[in-house]
Amino acid sequence: MNPKKETILIIDDELSIRHSLASYFEDEGYHVLTAENGQAGLDIMYATHLDIILTDLRMPVMDGLEVMKAVQDHDPQIPMVVVSGAGRKEDIINALRMGAKDYITKPVGDLNMIRHVVTRVLENARLTRENKAYRLQLEKSEKQYRTITENIGEGVFTADKDENLTYINQAFCDILGYTKAELRHKNLKDLSSEESFDTILKQTQIREQGLTSRYEVQLIHKAGHPVHAEFVCSPLSDDGSPYSGAIAVVRDISYLIELRQKYNEFRKSLKENPDNLIPICASCKNIRKDENHWIPIEEHFRDKIFSHGICPECFEKLYPGYDLDEEV
Repeated sequence: MNPKKETILIIDDELSIRHSLASYFEDEGYHVLTAENGQAGLDIMYATHLDIILTDLRMPVMDGLEVMKAVQDHDPQIPMVVVSGAGRKEDIINALRMGAKDYITKPVGDLNMIRHVVTRVLENARLTRENKAYRLQLEKSEKQYRTITENIGEGVFTADKDENLTYINQAFCDILGYTKAELRHKNLKDLSSEESFDTILKQTQIREQGLTSRYEVQLIHKAGHPVHAEFVCSPLSDDGSPYSGAIAVVRDISYLIELRQKYNEFRKSLKENPDNLIPICASCKNIRKDENHWIPIEEHFRDKIFSHGICPECFEKLYPGYDLDEEV
């Protein structure tokens, strides 16, 4: 029995054919509608959802080819099967050109054969619908993905398993100073130092195991200067392949590298400076009392007493020509 109960429309001017096919497919669990000519069949189609149409070719009022053209114009997703005694070669060719999924000639000696055809055609139609829906979902997901990646501040690229770039967003172009057209056919080897490319290849071996990795590399800007970057890479798979490439989020950390170097130089210089050196944070102006202990500058001077006055140099700048020693 048919669990879904698809709707079949049978169009045939022979009453015996309509009744025999309708009874057979109703016993198989289908919902069956019948029409004695093409126009009556189209009236049913316009008013009802149909899963498949079985139609004769030679009929009064409107023949099968006209029906098929109207069906194609209305909803090309409805599959059609021709069941006709007009078995001329040109009729078969015309029916197939009009979109018929199969052509069965009368008289029909075995109804199981028609059931087999209908089952196959409905299954193919279902797979076609699912494939179309899947493609539409992929296109929607890809559009959303591209919208997101084109509007985030970090660079994003995808590369195949041989490190050829397959997608780049604008932020990645900005990091390296290239246009999308210039980067589209480049390999990561063209954009990184030799040592960094060796690192990329080692990290690819990690991604081939299905793992995400975070690491630092040195890329080469179009102008020739180095760009320190952090990669966060995840593996991509396609068509059942365990690894087909990677997607990476890229962050320019050149400024952080410079700060890191300056901090290391500062720590090194502490050993060479006199004991009365007072370390002060360049940002918040806090003063370091000891290791990992920082206090506000006001607290550092809390035991001092200050009075306001003006030194001779500032007085001279503010009041030029005025004799400070002149008696009033």
